[in-house]
Amino acid sequence: MAHHHGRGLSTLQLGTTDDCLETWILSGWGRRPVDDYLMTLYTTMQQIESGTTTVMYNHSTTPSSGLEENVNQVLKGFNEVGMRSAFSVMYRGQNRVVYDDDDKFIASLPTELGDALRAHVARNSISADDYFSLFERLHKEHGADPNGRTRVLLSPANVQWADDGFLERTKEYATRYNTGVHIHLVETMYQKAYGLRRWGRTPATHLGDLGFLGPELSCAHAIWLTDADIDLLAGSGATVCHNASSNLRLKNGVAPVGAMVGRGLNVALGTDSTAINDDDDMIQEMRLVAKLHREPGLDAPAITSHQVLRNATINAAKPTFFHDDIGALEVGRRADAVLLDMTSITEPYMDPDVDPIDALLYRGKAQDVKTVVIDGEVVMRDGRFTRVNKDDVVRELRERLGRPVEAEVLRTRSMAADLMPHVQSFYDGWSTDQGAPHYRFNARS
Repeated sequence: MAHHHGRGLSTLQLGTTDDCLETWILSGWGRRPVDDYLMTLYTTMQQIESGTTTVMYNHSTTPSSGLEENVNQVLKGFNEVGMRSAFSVMYRGQNRVVYDDDDKFIASLPTELGDALRAHVARNSISADDYFSLFERLHKEHGADPNGRTRVLLSPANVQWADDGFLERTKEYATRYNTGVHIHLVETMYQKAYGLRRWGRTPATHLGDLGFLGPELSCAHAIWLTDADIDLLAGSGATVCHNASSNLRLKNGVAPVGAMVGRGLNVALGTDSTAINDDDDMIQEMRLVAKLHREPGLDAPAITSHQVLRNATINAAKPTFFHDDIGALEVGRRADAVLLDMTSITEPYMDPDVDPIDALLYRGKAQDVKTVVIDGEVVMRDGRFTRVNKDDVVRELRERLGRPVEAEVLRTRSMAADLMPHVQSFYDGWSTDQGAPHYRFNARS
């Protein structure tokens, strides 16, 4: 899975319904905190149940206090279940409320609301120096073993959230430590508009001008790329991590995956913790991708089931920096395998000429996965985990979240609600700046 934020409990379960990303993020500030270790156990088991053996996990810096301990608890959860992870902490150093200077925007607010927001931003911020120091410690402790199940990556959250100096420093650290870089890129029309307003060019072009692009880079979403952007990314050897469900749920549009594939850009699949059925069923995510990217017309391109499976396996392995160790059943690679029971897929009848991969993507679900092997170890056998007890984890989560909602959470929710109209007003007119229709199959220049 090429992009995930580690929420085993869905954002809906935690109180945040779908919305535009720019306001949905603010609503998310009021989600209840959940123990990172328990949440990782739960989400990791969900992913394994649908046949995922490796995840690109992108961890928030919220809250910044106790961040390193929280991260260690996440990595402990991965290790205990036996799942492989390409782990990163994402950095947001600017424009954290809207796509403009934090102090400038906060100063435009009513005094009481501005004071509360300023304190919230301060509680959830980390300096660039502290970020890179944390990366070095995590890499040394968790990511240095070439035979281990963890890689530690770098992650400026997005071009509008990290200044050029941070991006250039990220590139230097990635080269020094021979590791990957994971970034969100033009997930929304407003993010593309930010680039056009800020630099007079697209965010992807700006990254190219900085020398930031390269084969070590993976870009989550990348919905609002132009044709020139796609060529630029493909030429650099970068990867796009496609999250079809999330893109639809957060009103961001349909990524031009057909154009990406046609131009040789490496496309990998993730769920962004926001799959279409409010779960982490990677098989159904593959089905959605296979159906979504079928352009109208007899001669129009349509992505095939085999291409989608490749997007979810060997293509998704590339940006994890496990290199050629994973992603395929081949001699010399690590022994990962997923065993499925095809009974429910083929009953009561399946024509013998139907390709098994087509059958899986047309009719399969996570419930058809029975056994999962990671690095030669059976971590799930006949639907039951060999290292942990899922029932115990669910019981503990239910007990903890059954307690009254914390007072601090209620205060943050109230602040976010008061903030919404000011944020919506800030973006008035931005949707006309990005130069492309909201819903489209093909990229527009």
